[in-house]
Amino acid sequence: MLLGIDVGGTFTDAVVIKDGQVLATAKTPTTHQELLGGIVAAFDKVLIGIDVKKIKRVALSTTIVTNALVEDKTDPVALFLMPGPGINLSGLIPGRPYFLSGYTDHRGREQAKPVQAEVTAACQGLKGTASVAAVAGKFAVRNPLQEQTVAGWVKEYMQPAYITLGAQASGSLNYLRRINSAYYNSAVWRIFNNFAAAIEASLAERKIAAPVYILKADGGTMPLASARLQPLEAIFTGPAASVLGIMALANPAEAAVSLDIGGTTTDIALWQGRVPLFAPGGATVNNYPTAVRSFWLRSVGIGGDSYVRRENGLLAVGPMRRGPAMANGGTEPALTDALRTAGLIEYGDLAAARRAMSSVAKDNQTPEDAAYETLQLAVNTIAETIQGMLAEEAARPVYKVEDIVYGETFTPELVVGVGGAALGLAPLVAERLELPWQVPPGHMVANAIGAASARPTTEITLRADTAQGFYTVPELGIKQELAAKRFTIAEAWQAAETHIAERAAVGGMAEASVYSERLYEEQFNVIRGFNTIGKIITCKLQLKPGVLMPVHMREAGQ
Repeated sequence: MLLGIDVGGTFTDAVVIKDGQVLATAKTPTTHQELLGGIVAAFDKVLIGIDVKKIKRVALSTTIVTNALVEDKTDPVALFLMPGPGINLSGLIPGRPYFLSGYTDHRGREQAKPVQAEVTAACQGLKGTASVAAVAGKFAVRNPLQEQTVAGWVKEYMQPAYITLGAQASGSLNYLRRINSAYYNSAVWRIFNNFAAAIEASLAERKIAAPVYILKADGGTMPLASARLQPLEAIFTGPAASVLGIMALANPAEAAVSLDIGGTTTDIALWQGRVPLFAPGGATVNNYPTAVRSFWLRSVGIGGDSYVRRENGLLAVGPMRRGPAMANGGTEPALTDALRTAGLIEYGDLAAARRAMSSVAKDNQTPEDAAYETLQLAVNTIAETIQGMLAEEAARPVYKVEDIVYGETFTPELVVGVGGAALGLAPLVAERLELPWQVPPGHMVANAIGAASARPTTEITLRADTAQGFYTVPELGIKQELAAKRFTIAEAWQAAETHIAERAAVGGMAEASVYSERLYEEQFNVIRGFNTIGKIITCKLQLKPGVLMPVHMREAGQ
C-alpha cells in the first residue's frame, strides 16, 4: 500500500492506494502556522482501519520550502563565488557574495588557484552571522575540484551546519542559475531538516516503518534522506502533485490544458504527448532564476474560497480568501457560493450560498444573477491566463531546423479539471475555450494521489574531454581519468548509466533505474593545427518522472 499526503493552501489531503485502487481518503484543514499539525491529523484520519504494517511507501507534497521562501523565513547564507574575469553579477543574485580568486576555463582547466587566505578572512568576518554556506565556481561543472577545495576551507574555518556546491545543485552551464540554486538550497536547509525530523518522529509514533519520499518540482520523488541534502528540489510541489494526479487518473492523450482548482488558486499546465510541458531553464524563486527542473505552470488567484466583493461598485473575485465559503460555514462570500447558487455543485448549504450572493448583488439582481456575474469574471480570469500561456508557447524561440520544418503550434483539444471546485468551474472554462472537458473520479484528492503514485527521479550530466583525458559528473562531484582517448559517445552513455544507477542505489531509488531516459547528447571535435586531437562529449540522463501505475477511484454508489 502507498500513503500519499498533499499540503494545499486550504486543505491537507491524504490517500491510501493499493494495486492502483484508492482504499481511503481524508481531507483536513491546512495548519499554515504549523504544517506538521495538519499533516499528522491527515495521517490519523486516513489510517483508520488500515494495517500500517502493509504500507510500503509514504510520499509527501509539502509547502514547507515554498512557504519559507515566500515568507522570507530562510537562514542567512555565506555565499562564496569564483566567477573568474569578465562577469558582473551585481543585482543578479540574492544575498551578499564574497568574490574569491581562482577559476577554471570552459574546458575545466585551472587558470588561477583559489587563495586560502581570502577564504579564511571571509570566514572570520562571517562568524555569528551565517550558519550555512554555498560555493559556486563559473565552470565548476567542467571541473568541480576548486569548489570542493574552497568548501573544505569554509568547513574548517567557518564550520557551517551545511554547504551547498553549485556543481552538485546542477550539471548545466548556466552559472547564474547554479548560484541561485546553491544559495536558496542552503537558505532552506535548516527549516526543511527540522520538518523532516518531525515527520520521521510522527511516522515512528504510528509504527509506520515504510521509506518516506518527498515530491519534487519536476513531478518525481526523492527519498527523504536525499531531500535533506537538496531541499530546494521540494519547491512548488503542490502544482507538481496535481500534474501527477492527472497523469495517474486521466493521462490525456490529446493536447490538453489541465486545471487544478483548489481553495485558493487554480494551477494551469499544458500537456502534449501524455506529458506536461517543462519550464525552459528551470523554476524562478523570488524573481531569481534557478536550475531546479520544474513543470511549466501558471497559478492564478481563483479558487473555491476566493473572496467575492464589490469594490467601487465593481465585482471582484480573489485573489485573497477570507476563510471557507458561506455555504461551507464561512462568514464571507466566496466563489463556491456562486457555484452552489448556480446549481453547478451539490455540496454546501444552498440557503447560505444564496445569502452570500445576495450580499454582493447590485440593485435588481437576483442571487442567481450575482452568481452568474461572479462565475463569468472567474472564468474570464482563468481563460485569459491560459490564452497568455498559449501565446507565450507559440512565441518560444526555435533552435533546431527540424523544429522549423516539422514543428507544430500547440493547440489544446481538451480541458482536464481536478480539485474541489473542478466539477463546477472546469466545464465553464472549457465552454469559454470552446473545448470538451473531463473531470476524472478522484479529482477531489488528485494531488494526494499524484504524490502517492509519483516515481522517484534524479538526473546526471556527464562531460568527457578526450583531448585532456578525463570526464566529469558534476552532480556527483566526480572527475575521472579516461582509460583511453578513444572514448566514444556510446561509452559515455554507458558510463552515465552506471553513475545514475549508483546515485539511484545510494539514494534508495534502485527500483526506478529502469526508467532512465536520455535527455540530451552532443559531441564535437577538438582541432589543433588542422588536426583532430580529441572530442568533447556531453550527455544528460535522468530517471524519468511519471507515475508508478494508473490509479482508479470509484464514484459514490458504484
